Amino acid sequence: MSGSTVLLLIVIMIIGGYAGWHVRHAQGANADLKVHKARIPAFRRVRMRSQLISLSLVVLTFLVLRDLIR
Repeated sequence: MSGSTVLLLIVIMIIGGYAGWHVRHAQGANADLKVHKARIPAFRRVRMRSQLISLSLVVLTFLVLRDLIR
């Protein structure tokens, strides 16, 4: 493997880990809603923000990879 391939793999792993953390965080905001009824609006904001960050990172990664492949 060349150095650029290794660098690309490391970047993809970092972005994937970061996006995965946000997806897990968004799913955790849905847990035990019966216990946290007063905090539902805050959970909704956290869930939406985490989903948007994850989606934007995935789209950005695909765009960068597409440009690198060309």
